[in-house]
Amino acid sequence: MPDDDLADFLGLLNELKSTGCNLMVVGDVPRELLTRASSRMLGDDDVVRYRVLAVTDATPESIAERLPDPSESPRPVGETTHVLNHVGAVRSVAATNGTPSRDLAGVKETRIADPELTGLQAALVEAMDDFAARSDALRPADLRVGIDSLEPLLDFYGEDVVRRCLRVVGGHVQNHDAMAHYTLQKSYDSEVVQTLADDADAVVEVRLADSTDDGPVGEQRWHVPNRNLSVGWTPL
Repeated sequence: MPDDDLADFLGLLNELKSTGCNLMVVGDVPRELLTRASSRMLGDDDVVRYRVLAVTDATPESIAERLPDPSESPRPVGETTHVLNHVGAVRSVAATNGTPSRDLAGVKETRIADPELTGLQAALVEAMDDFAARSDALRPADLRVGIDSLEPLLDFYGEDVVRRCLRVVGGHVQNHDAMAHYTLQKSYDSEVVQTLADDADAVVEVRLADSTDDGPVGEQRWHVPNRNLSVGWTPL
């Protein structure tokens, strides 16, 4: 990428962070790579972030892995994290069969029983409003929101319903100058990704670069559809 294009892209990212943004994280890759990308979107462990994570088919272990290490977090994780467990998630995120890498015992969890997608939509909006009300001064990008993943929602409700939901949620994300990401295990060129990308500020495409004994190695590249801008591949 030419230096001028890179500068334009970095300037755009700073603009998105300061005004609120909605990102899609996509790729026909091992789920572990999308979880890794999601973790980065939720922010560094040693910086105060308020996190709202809605799960539909993520495993309890993968939820735990992307939350801050309590020993590094400036605030108790239970005070800054709210997990919304959609009915598609089989178990409570705290009911793991093993020892997760993060302690979820103190994390607030709300189970969404409403069969309509508006139930999850309302819970996301309420959780964002709650953190905004309880925080002394919520700065841009302090509030991080995620849905992992869109696939069960698309399978059950269809594209039109999911798209309307994301528009409503995305509007509240921008109202709070927050950063939201929505994962989908589909290729960037797929029809469903291209349809949903029309309403996203940017799309993070993930690909498998290598497989090692320690697991898959991923790469990412960013696309900004409404600016006709893409960057080259970088390590995930």
